[in-house]
Amino acid sequence: MTTRSWLLLLASLTGLASVISLLAGHDVASSVAALLQLPGHDPLQRMLLLELRLPRIVSAAAAGALLACAGLAIQARFHNDLAEPGLIGISGGGALAAALALAAAWPAQLVSVAAFAGATLALLAIQTLAHGRAAAKLLLAGVAVNALCGSLLTLLITTLPDGGLRNVTFWLMGSFAGASATQAALLLTAAGVIACLLWRQAAFLQALQLGDRAAFYGGFDVGREGWRTVLLATLACGLVVAQCGMVGFIGLMAPHILRRLIGLQLRPLLLLTPLAGALLAVLADLIASQALYPAELPVGVITSLAGAPFFLYLLARQRGAHA
Repeated sequence: MTTRSWLLLLASLTGLASVISLLAGHDVASSVAALLQLPGHDPLQRMLLLELRLPRIVSAAAAGALLACAGLAIQARFHNDLAEPGLIGISGGGALAAALALAAAWPAQLVSVAAFAGATLALLAIQTLAHGRAAAKLLLAGVAVNALCGSLLTLLITTLPDGGLRNVTFWLMGSFAGASATQAALLLTAAGVIACLLWRQAAFLQALQLGDRAAFYGGFDVGREGWRTVLLATLACGLVVAQCGMVGFIGLMAPHILRRLIGLQLRPLLLLTPLAGALLAVLADLIASQALYPAELPVGVITSLAGAPFFLYLLARQRGAHA
């Protein structure tokens, strides 16, 4: 299949999943009547669909696109296909900083800034720990930072009153519930901007597949371009953590699934990965909202249940390849 065919297929599947998610849990005929404002429609149901369900679906799709872009960028920059914002501690750093900001009763805008700052500091710590070593050490350094952030989050939770506990628990498990139109617009805009900026890095990221030295001799400033790529990935991850909490493994699964389907060329991957991430996030949110309906699971539980076995499978494949 051509890249255009994959693009149309992924866009269609994401649209279909979004429509199913929009109508799930309601009578389809009455929902369609409410959406189209047919005679006898229920205005309350229309408000529910447009003001609660639709922003949630858009937020899920945009967050999935951002996480997928972040995962692809980090994997390409550090030559490690197992790298992912949640696994290597970037999401944990952002969640810890956001939780601290919440505990300090900072305004909502500063919580987002704190999440980005925490994600950036976590990435700096990981790169410092892995500096000058094999790329595989990045994962080990990330696991250590992730464990530290998780321990500090647990410590924070044990010291908070019940109200603060509920807020911080949100960051640990991740959720798209309660998304507003403003949040959806912010995430969607950020996804479009970051995807476009990463597209401008396509030649550099493709050159990196041959190693930093090859990219340098290809005329790229590896240090500057590399940090630009990493900062874009960190910004994407920090925004998602600030708005939706920790939603793991989408940044790992989306690029890998596409590599198996379309190959290793970076330009098609950069074009299709956001859509793949959006599709995975919408499906995960659909399962989370309907599996125990009317109760609801955290979306991070669903992505972890799918992503952890996927990660172990990739790890086993890498071990088999080097055996």
